[in-house]
Amino acid sequence: MRAFVAIPMPEAVLPGLLALQEPLRAGRPVPEENLHLTLAFLGDTDIPALETLHEELETLAVRPFDLRLAGLDIFGGDQPSVLFIRAQGEGLKELQKSVMRAIRRAGIELPRARFAPHVTLARFNRPGPEDLVRIGRYLQAHGDAALFPFRVTGFGLYRSDLHRDRAPRASGRLSLKPAARPHSLPA
Repeated sequence: MRAFVAIPMPEAVLPGLLALQEPLRAGRPVPEENLHLTLAFLGDTDIPALETLHEELETLAVRPFDLRLAGLDIFGGDQPSVLFIRAQGEGLKELQKSVMRAIRRAGIELPRARFAPHVTLARFNRPGPEDLVRIGRYLQAHGDAALFPFRVTGFGLYRSDLHRDRAPRASGRLSLKPAARPHSLPA
């Protein structure tokens, strides 16, 4: 089963994200129910490993923190594949590192990858010249977009269906537990 660990977007943030998608006249907007910030993509993982991971994730003691979504950009360079908004927040990298340690304790091996926190807004499938112009104009007009910060109080372990029009299904939503001791800020 394909799975990932993510922070879901709260109801109060969704209108702002949807408003950013509206003027984009290229690609496929990510459906409202699929908007999230991926902490770790697990790929195809068997059920026993996911059950072990769920238990490991429940032991995490991470403080809730404020998250800010600001600055639009694309992945893919000259052939963009994804439009996203960047995510920042003291505590975000700490949470992601804690999730990665839990994944390793659960016996799930993932390739090392740089964490680039973001929320995907749209996907592109080989955009043509007209689409590239639209994307460029969109980024010029909206690239500095910023949403009001919100409090992150939980994350979840999700199953990802391969169907393009279906939302990821939650296999468990976890709340952040109070930290046993103060955590130092990430360097």
